[in-house]
Amino acid sequence: MASSSESPPVVYEDMQRLSALKDFDRRRKTERKVHPSRQGIALILDDVGYNLKELKRALKLPYPIAISVIPDAPYAVRAAEMAHASGHIVMLHLPMEPSSPKYSHRMDNAFLRVGMSRSDVRRIMLDDLARIPYVAGVNNHMGSRLTALKAPMRWVMNVCREKGLFFVDSRTSKDSVAAALAREVGLSWGERRVFLDNSLRMGDMEASWQIARRKASHHIPVIVIAHPHSATLNFLETHVKASDIRHILPLKRILFAGRTTRFVARNP
Repeated sequence: MASSSESPPVVYEDMQRLSALKDFDRRRKTERKVHPSRQGIALILDDVGYNLKELKRALKLPYPIAISVIPDAPYAVRAAEMAHASGHIVMLHLPMEPSSPKYSHRMDNAFLRVGMSRSDVRRIMLDDLARIPYVAGVNNHMGSRLTALKAPMRWVMNVCREKGLFFVDSRTSKDSVAAALAREVGLSWGERRVFLDNSLRMGDMEASWQIARRKASHHIPVIVIAHPHSATLNFLETHVKASDIRHILPLKRILFAGRTTRFVARNP
């Protein structure tokens, strides 16, 4: 087997071009102040399963970080086992169809696609879940096209509910309905507020981290998504201050509760 350093580069959507980036930083109506015990920052490391060297660095950080694993990555199982053994939350980074042809033509059999039937969505999602041990929750990998569609998102949330999983909307589209449907079916849920490393320049990551700090200071729970790039790990190791660390919480602690009404499965 090839070493993790020889794995192919991670493919994810072109964050520089996502309208969701600036749009979500402006959104205020969805930002809820919460009880002080849930005020803070939670980190998710996406696209895990290709490079164990960088994962080991992440697991040594002196604060909690949820590890979201791509199901067909070459080191998916080992990555999940390492994260679990280190006491970190393991998530399924569920591949979903993006809008950009640049990335959509690279989709493989692990992806949920536009036009799939309910049974196909369920089958592929269950297959993806079966590939990764210790999964406690799900967030979308890519998905700027699929997450804007109510029917497949409701089917995804139904599976999460059946399996007792939370859902975090990565918000790769400003039109995403994923978080709303997670709440509707009664899941614990959250949504990404900040992408830390859509640019790998240290100054840009610092600016993104400042946004997270600012939102947290306004008593808003902040989910920050990062990726296992060497530059990102350098930032997390050297630029997260001691004063920040006391505000970094386990992801589950800042998730919202879904509706408490009895859930009834229904067609879209």
